[in-house]
Parts: sequence; structure tokens; C-alpha cells
Amino acid sequence: MKIPGETVQLLTVDGCRLRVRTVGTGPEAFVLVHGIGVSARYFEPLAAELARHGTVHLVDLPGYGGLPEPERALDLVELGQMVHHAMEELGIGPAVLVGHSMGCQVIAELALLHPEAATALVLLAPTTNRRERNPWKQGWRLFQDAFREPLAVDAIVVADYLRCGPRWYFAALPAMLYQKLEDRIARVRVPVRIIRGSRDPIVPLSWCRELAEALPGTTVDNIDGEGHVMMFRSPDRVAQLCLAPAGPGGDAAVGDRS
Repeated sequence: MKIPGETVQLLTVDGCRLRVRTVGTGPEAFVLVHGIGVSARYFEPLAAELARHGTVHLVDLPGYGGLPEPERALDLVELGQMVHHAMEELGIGPAVLVGHSMGCQVIAELALLHPEAATALVLLAPTTNRRERNPWKQGWRLFQDAFREPLAVDAIVVADYLRCGPRWYFAALPAMLYQKLEDRIARVRVPVRIIRGSRDPIVPLSWCRELAEALPGTTVDNIDGEGHVMMFRSPDRVAQLCLAPAGPGGDAAVGDRS
């Protein structure tokens, strides 16, 4: 679905194709990076909310959203570099970097490589819980989450997984599973806010608290009643938190059902 008023640009970075969809105007910039297997489509409700406050850029990474697969699997550092290259080419930044699931790992690497490109990080349901860095456990958690999401989200995710295909999904999976975000986030030098759905089986509250402890000053918030893709059904609440990426007011006990 196209967001009213959006523009779409296809870029080639190191031989790989990226797509950047842009909506909204204003000096405040937001860059949204999706998770494994999917595209930026599930960000559309959040993008529409954020576009009321600034310019929003939705990134489709190589191999996702119908884009061609690279010749080999890309690691998270390479993906972070590619997003930064796209930002430079399009004159974006510095920006609030918003990642979901594996996208959190990508923007963390980007912020470490190019701290000047980020004003803050917003980590939506950051992966991967270090107690469950196992493809079978992650698959089981994903299955559980499907019953906690609205049907519209499940439809988007399934369609995007089919477009991605199992070969590319499983080629990308090891990078997501084995990057130690708890170590990477400790080196980030911009404000960080962590947001999860209170019913998210993939990203437990204990894991979010561990990440927050690794970087003092990090804020953790729950979106009560939501699962892993909390920004689809609750875009207004998530957008308000993205507009204040860190600081007092985060309450990790709200809606705790982990």
C-alpha cells in the first residue's frame, strides 16, 4: 500500500538494491528499518503518524520486499553501512533511527559506525534475546506471536516471508541470532529508547532491561496488550515515544506480562 504523498527511490549500494520510501515534510527526520524476512510495509501506520511531525524514510533492505537478493548473505555491519550510504546519497540526517526486531541490530551498527548520522535510536522489540539464540526457539516464539497480532499484520508478514523466500531468510538468520546486541548497545553514544509489546513472546521484558542496564540512561517502555509488531495497531502510542527517544517517564513495569 502506498502512503498518500510518498515518494519512492531505488538505490544501488555496493551492487545491492535498496528502496527508500519517503513521506511527510519538516526538519525532524526519521529512518525506519525493518526486521528479518519482511519489508517496511508494516511500518506504514507508524510512518503516517510520524509524518505529522517530520520527514519519514522507510527503508527496504536488499533481498526483502521484492528486491533482488545479493550474491551472498550480508552481515549487520554491512547492512548498517548500506543504510548510511543511502542516507548520505539522499541527504538524510542526522535522524532518529527507528529499528524493529533485526532492524534494531542494523541501526545499532550504523550508530556505532557513524554516530554523527543519528540523533537517537528507538529500538522496537530488539532481537535477539541472548537466552534464546537458537533458530528453533526463535521459530517457536514467532509462531506464538502470530496468535497475538491482528490478522492484517499476519497477512503482511506471511506475504513478505513468501517474497523473501526460505533461502534468503535462512542465509540472513545467523547474523541476527549471534550478534550480541547487549555488547554493541553499551558503546552507543546517542539517546536510546526501547519499546516492546507487553505480550511479545520473542522479546521478553527481562531482555529489554538487560539491554537498558548495558547503557545507563536507556528508557524501556511497554505498549500494553501488544505483541511483537506493536507499532502496527498502536502507531499513535509508539509515535509519541519516538518523538521523545529517551529520558524520564519510561516504565518497564507497565503491562508486564513477560
